[in-house]
Amino acid sequence: LQQAQLSGRALLVLGIATAFSVVQHWQREAQLRERVDQQRTAAELSLLKAQINPHFFFNTLNNIYSLTLIDGERARAALHRLSRMMRYVLYDTAAGQAQLSQEVAFIQDYITLMQLRLTDRVQVVFEHPEPVREVLIAPMILLPFVENAFKHGVAATQASRIVIRLRQPTAGQLEVEVRNTLVPTASTDLAGSNGIGLVNTRRRLDLLYPGRYSLHVTERTPDNEFDVRLALQVGA
Repeated sequence: LQQAQLSGRALLVLGIATAFSVVQHWQREAQLRERVDQQRTAAELSLLKAQINPHFFFNTLNNIYSLTLIDGERARAALHRLSRMMRYVLYDTAAGQAQLSQEVAFIQDYITLMQLRLTDRVQVVFEHPEPVREVLIAPMILLPFVENAFKHGVAATQASRIVIRLRQPTAGQLEVEVRNTLVPTASTDLAGSNGIGLVNTRRRLDLLYPGRYSLHVTERTPDNEFDVRLALQVGA
């Protein structure tokens, strides 16, 4: 009887030890999977961020070079804006978050530089709170909407309008609306090759703000405009 009791205790101890070992192994596997998922997400975000159109910088440099031949003062101001934008892209966004005021300044610089090659037939409106209520935001998350408007809403022979509105209804809420005139030769299909930037942005939103954003696209409004509206819950 005593031997049976000892055997039972040994089996109990062995069972507990085995269960403990299994739990530890499962926890290590879960932690490993979590680290792999985090690394995969970080890598995907880096790739999506890197796909922002680099041609903008090269085209802007060409525009600035042309400007030096006719207006040196404007060329110097444009070069200063471009260097500020490049510093923001290369250094200020390395932490993965930026102040909203930095993002607004980046968009303003982008608009100003884009206007170097626009005629008076294109009207650009950028409305935002002054000053903005500071919150942290994923850097360059708004740029593809603005970039898309300039890419598809400007025609050499047609008057057009681009409207960018940024609102902060509450401390933790950000609303962005970007509208542009529909021009006959431009395609704004989000799934097409010309809409890669917006598709990437939707993916970044899924990764960074899961369940905390809404994105609505109207491909043709009654005013013949392409309209994008983003509502984003951000940390105050």
